[in-house]
Amino acid sequence: MEELIRGKFQRYAHFGFVIPEHRSDYGGDFFINKENFKDAEDGDKVEIRPLKKYKGKKPEAKIINVLNGQKQARKIIEVIEWVYSWGDGNFGFIDVVGLEKGYFVYGKKKNGARDWDRVKAEVIDFKWKKEAVVVEVLDSEEVLKEGLYKDHGRFGFVLPEDESGDIFIAGGRKNEAEDGDKVLVKIIKQIWKNPEGLIMEIL
Repeated sequence: MEELIRGKFQRYAHFGFVIPEHRSDYGGDFFINKENFKDAEDGDKVEIRPLKKYKGKKPEAKIINVLNGQKQARKIIEVIEWVYSWGDGNFGFIDVVGLEKGYFVYGKKKNGARDWDRVKAEVIDFKWKKEAVVVEVLDSEEVLKEGLYKDHGRFGFVLPEDESGDIFIAGGRKNEAEDGDKVLVKIIKQIWKNPEGLIMEIL
């Protein structure tokens, strides 16, 4: 029987790579199709068997065993449904009422979520730190309001016509609205003193 190769798994949404322990012996990494993941998570140490036939230029393999898996090091604390927001790099946060910064989400664990998407996520205790893994992007009813935009340079506020309370607008979400414009705004977060919004249209 062919000897199995050990290495570290790098997982993406629909494919991954295994970096062998003795990489130079194999000429590089092995490509792994999603159907050959065998429940391995990003960062797991695994054993693979190379495939004799493959379509791409990079050699492919199948994960046979998961060794010292990340699942063994993490514990699911709770499942939440809230709003995902991007960070300044390849990461984001899931905002939760009463939590100042929200739960951290690594880029590979956002599962296709975009800024201001409502998501379902698992909060996990991973190596003594709490983080979140998006398991589903949810469809939710949009909350839209009309109001007057007041610009403050790097940010602004929309004063809604229904007088329900000012809506905070980050600079990157004003969509070229100027001070005094009547706008249509979408509520994307509602965890602080002022809800946060995205200007959808200048009316």
